[in-house]
Amino acid sequence: MKTPTSNEIRIAVQVLQALSERFQTNATDRVLHLSESSAGEHQTACIESRPLERSGRINDVIAQLNDWKETLRESRGIRV
Repeated sequence: MKTPTSNEIRIAVQVLQALSERFQTNATDRVLHLSESSAGEHQTACIESRPLERSGRINDVIAQLNDWKETLRESRGIRV
C-alpha cells in the first residue's frame, strides 16, 4: 500500500468532518419530528446519543490521521 499524500489525508479529514456534521444534522431533524409522547422521549434519547458516539469515533480517526500526517511530515522533512 502506498503512503498517502498530504492532499489525500487532508481530503480524508474533510470527508470525515462532513460525515460527522451530517450525522448531527440528521439526528436534529429526526428529533424535531418526534412527538411529545413518552415513547418519543425514549427515541429522542437514543437518536441524540448515536450521533455523539459516531462523532466521537470520527474525531478519533481524524486525530489519528492528523498524527499520521505530522509523522509523515517529520519523516520527509517537509511540510505536509
